[in-house]
Amino acid sequence: MRLRSFAWLTLSCSLIIGTAFAADAHHFDSDGINIRYFSGGQGEALILLHGFSGSAETAWIRPGVFDALVDAGFHVIAVDQRGHGGSDKPHDPVSYGVNMAEDVRRLLDHLGLERAHVVGYSMGAKIANTFRARHPQRVVTLTLGGYGWPWRGQAVTLEESRENLAQRTFGPGNDIDALAAYRVVSNDLVPSEENLRGNSIPTLSIVGTEDTVISSNNLKTLRETMAHVEAVDMPGTHAGPDGALYKPEFGDEVISFIRRNSN
Repeated sequence: MRLRSFAWLTLSCSLIIGTAFAADAHHFDSDGINIRYFSGGQGEALILLHGFSGSAETAWIRPGVFDALVDAGFHVIAVDQRGHGGSDKPHDPVSYGVNMAEDVRRLLDHLGLERAHVVGYSMGAKIANTFRARHPQRVVTLTLGGYGWPWRGQAVTLEESRENLAQRTFGPGNDIDALAAYRVVSNDLVPSEENLRGNSIPTLSIVGTEDTVISSNNLKTLRETMAHVEAVDMPGTHAGPDGALYKPEFGDEVISFIRRNSN
């Protein structure tokens, strides 16, 4: 097992030295799983869901997206999803899948929030779209960053998943067994075509023009299948120092979209 930090993570940290994070860390119990989240700002609630092997800090806080959204007048809640960051990291695949979408529902319940804007990137977008499919009445707007549909991976056993991930490099704090458990059931996070066609939630699809993780076919299918979708292509890759998520345009597009579609 090889664990070391990404060069881009080191770079992103160096770029924000001296930046004050407008985020306070909290924890809550989600059906027996301890979930950490960061909260800051006032206004309409906005949930942020990070990608695979990331965290609220590396995806949203350190790059400055969290503060930009707080400055725009939102109550921002960035979640460390189960298996990631400062949240519990169970090793049983049954703990993942749609349970990750239900963590969002339980968080809203915990905070006493009826509805929220939901922004997800990569894996976080898979979870966000699944949450919308299961609980549309809880979503004001939906942003799907670095995401295409159906985006299914090859079915693997837990051992195969561990072996595959052992060949990759992850940032500090990651647990290979937890990440492998998620991957086994990640295909559960795929809403049906019927559900996408019946979507009534204003949705933003935003992807980097150099994103090679999301296939052009999956992106095209998402945008042609899902109702009420606005499409934005912006400069950037899927991840790394040139990732779309780490560019100011990403936050700008999200803020503009939400303001156009807020109730």
